[in-house]
Amino acid sequence: MKFKVTLSLLAGVGLLLSGCHKEPEVSVREGGNPLLAYAPADTPYVFAELEPAPKEITDAYVARAQPLLDAINAKAARFQAGYTAAETEHGSGERLLSAVLDELGGTVSPESLEKIGISLQAHHAIYGMGIFPVMRMELGNAEALRTAVTHIEAKTGFELPRQELGGTQYWRLTEAEMPLAIYIAILDDQLAVAAFPVSAQAALLPAFLGQTSPAQSIASGKVLAKLNADKGYTDYGSGFVDLQKVAHEIFDTDSATHGYLGKDFSFDPATLDSVCVGEIKGMIAKAPRITAGTTLLTPNETGMRYELEMDGALAQALSGIVSNTPAAGDGGQLLDASLAVKIGKLRAFMLEKANELVAAPFQCKRFDDFNQAARQMVQQLNIPMPPMVNNLMGFRVRVDDIDPDAKIPVTSALAAVHVDKPEMFVGMASMMVPGLEELDLPNQKEPVRLPDNMIPGENGPVFALMSDDAIGFALGEGNAAQLKSFMQARSRNDGTFFSVSYDLARQMKISNGSAGAWDIYPDTDNPELAELEEAAREASAAMAGTMRAEMKFNNSGIVIDQHVTFH
Repeated sequence: MKFKVTLSLLAGVGLLLSGCHKEPEVSVREGGNPLLAYAPADTPYVFAELEPAPKEITDAYVARAQPLLDAINAKAARFQAGYTAAETEHGSGERLLSAVLDELGGTVSPESLEKIGISLQAHHAIYGMGIFPVMRMELGNAEALRTAVTHIEAKTGFELPRQELGGTQYWRLTEAEMPLAIYIAILDDQLAVAAFPVSAQAALLPAFLGQTSPAQSIASGKVLAKLNADKGYTDYGSGFVDLQKVAHEIFDTDSATHGYLGKDFSFDPATLDSVCVGEIKGMIAKAPRITAGTTLLTPNETGMRYELEMDGALAQALSGIVSNTPAAGDGGQLLDASLAVKIGKLRAFMLEKANELVAAPFQCKRFDDFNQAARQMVQQLNIPMPPMVNNLMGFRVRVDDIDPDAKIPVTSALAAVHVDKPEMFVGMASMMVPGLEELDLPNQKEPVRLPDNMIPGENGPVFALMSDDAIGFALGEGNAAQLKSFMQARSRNDGTFFSVSYDLARQMKISNGSAGAWDIYPDTDNPELAELEEAAREASAAMAGTMRAEMKFNNSGIVIDQHVTFH
């Protein structure tokens, strides 16, 4: 049977395999994730939770997705009825789907998953043995999953041959043209899946099956606990990718990965000389690690943080381009966004880095394009910029309402252009916009309505006001009174250079009521798929709340915070 059939089985059953084994005795911190005892401390990457999400939280999210689950289960019921009534021979995919649905009791739900040993309150861990990925999932009942596999094999009429190492059974899925094999095992209390070359089997299989354990593990070193304390992550999920270790595994001839795969990479690392490898590693050293973690998890809110750690000097230089433009607000508007960047400082930073590369270009021939781009950038950035552009410090916008079917969709909004010298900015703009000088913005204390002939479109009146560091605009009669307070917002001065707050629920209402310009779901002629898409819309609309994201520079690098609320 072709490998694609085995992959279908892999996807439909949930990466199944039965077997027995004795697991190594490894102590972990109390309340931690026992699966991390298998992850070597020097792994290039890992992501796991120290504590699974509480049942009240998973129940809340399942309840929000119920319209979608109902549609899936209705479709499953129709499939099973048609499968039973059909008089023709079924294909392998149909037999597999029917068998899986039988084991689930005909429906997809937390309860049906529990029947085959899968719990939503389980620990998970993803990590690398070298560069090769391993996924482990804690099982509520490993024997129930083994039984389900046996039933599915009997109903489909196909049994994957089991292999064995030291009394532990596993499956290996591979084809001759594939450099990697997929290994699957159901151990005493977990489902384990990995991908690594058959040539690495002797070295990696015992660790994958839990017959050997690392001398130092992520668990024994309390690596994630320390990461969470350092970065402000919760125990509900965190991890990292060490880019320098990844580079070592790929490029260094003495690495395990290089020895196992070598020529089977999409390119042969041996074709890169020591100069190229050194320059690649030099670039990676400027941003050596990515971390991520959950910062908040409640029945109604989630928070995630991502950080790209950087060389200290580079992080400090980037912090210098951030202006004191206020961050986006959280007032419940459709959209509130802010960009706080000193354009002049950004230009100087880019010019400095381009000049450095021109003075000391890459010697690796693969990077000639970078050298050429740096030379072009120096030429372009050395062209004098108009003062009104060089003095830009940021931009803020608040959109209260839109009409997606209009030529200019924004119908109610506030905006502010933050500049170093607003009087000069207005003066230069007056030379290009007839009539602007007559408004005398520098001496106005209240918003001034702009003449209709200055404003394109038919979105209503526009008002302007100038402060000590910004020029503001209000679209719509009702927004004129709010313009002054909008411009008086204060900066947090915490390094945030981009922020956005978005009302997801209102956006979906606008999208559903429009002609489709904002529709994120593609059209389909398949009635079954259309039903699922409609259920997905309903589930999304029922749970949609707000989203906020912020990007900032700190002494460590770039930090991205995301916060989502649900109804």
